[in-house]
Amino acid sequence: MVEEQEINLLEELNSLSKIHFLTPNDIDAIMEDFAKRILLCLRVERMNVWLFNQDHSALISIGEYDTRSKQFSKNNILLEKDYPTYFKALIANEIIIAEDICTHKLTKEFSKDYAPQNDIYTLLDIPLRISGELVGVMCYEKTGSQKNFTKDEIKFCLSVSFVMASNLESRKRRAVQEKLESALYEKDLLLKEINHRVKNNFSILISLMRLKKTRVKTDESRSLLEEYENRIFSMLKIHDMLEKNNQYSKLNISDYLKELIVEFRVTYPQINHNFKVDVHYFDFLISTKKAIHLGLIVSEILLNSIKYASSKTKNYEVLIQLKQISDRGIELKIGDNGTGFDFEQLSAKHTLGLDLIKELAESLDMFAKYPTKDHSYYTFDFSI
Repeated sequence: MVEEQEINLLEELNSLSKIHFLTPNDIDAIMEDFAKRILLCLRVERMNVWLFNQDHSALISIGEYDTRSKQFSKNNILLEKDYPTYFKALIANEIIIAEDICTHKLTKEFSKDYAPQNDIYTLLDIPLRISGELVGVMCYEKTGSQKNFTKDEIKFCLSVSFVMASNLESRKRRAVQEKLESALYEKDLLLKEINHRVKNNFSILISLMRLKKTRVKTDESRSLLEEYENRIFSMLKIHDMLEKNNQYSKLNISDYLKELIVEFRVTYPQINHNFKVDVHYFDFLISTKKAIHLGLIVSEILLNSIKYASSKTKNYEVLIQLKQISDRGIELKIGDNGTGFDFEQLSAKHTLGLDLIKELAESLDMFAKYPTKDHSYYTFDFSI
């Protein structure tokens, strides 16, 4: 008879270990089935699972099943102030085996209400721990008469508590994961909304400039508005690409340069065929901050070239080249075939465009070479 019971306990433990609490809606039904099977094996009438609140001042039941009434209940509360000795024993990680619940030194506090209300005579309580932290207790209760739990039954109950703790830990991980996924989703929505609003503001500014450009009377004013329009557009294009790629912190340098070049060719159709573009694709991402700085540099160089060299240079040509120069380095070369100029000498006069290029280049983690009297090309070296 003992051998038969031992076999049944092992088979039941193996079966129980395969149960997983999937979602909050499944828990009650699974725990009820869990309790029925365990109580049948142990020949006791009640099984409960209690979890501590945050400060361990109370135990709250997440499942109580009584075979006499065939009822499942939960959310009952035991307060530490009413059962201080029992709580102290649990926190000390004691397995409590009380053959007589009303006389045992650790459980006699239940003799006033809990034991008589539920007709409990014998109690076996096992602390539940997750990653070493005490989280609750699993209770087996014999009603109507006393019971002497065998060593095999105690081992079985201890093993069942490990299965329960494993399921509770899985639930906790899933809950944390769901919160994290929800937070990430909300963050993604917020970033999309911010990006959308920034784009709208840039678009409004560009529209206002284009409207103003049709009304100004001097070429100088029109040229100034075009310069600012292109500067703003270089920043707007970043937000377009971030939204398109569903990426809000970095973007691909090759794709970004190609987008900027296309916009310049559309904006200045009279020199569309003068562009020589040699932009190789690199899987090289840069932060949005660096992209904004780089976009402004490129825009400024192209604007200066169009403004000062396009009408004065025979067979005028603008070069934009992005190539690999080492295993971990790429180079951006940009400029025109016009007459060279001494960049350092002119920038010393604090011209807005050249000052902007130099300051932005210095803010980026790259090596920069500027035009000289012999050529009008800029080169910027990046480390991948």
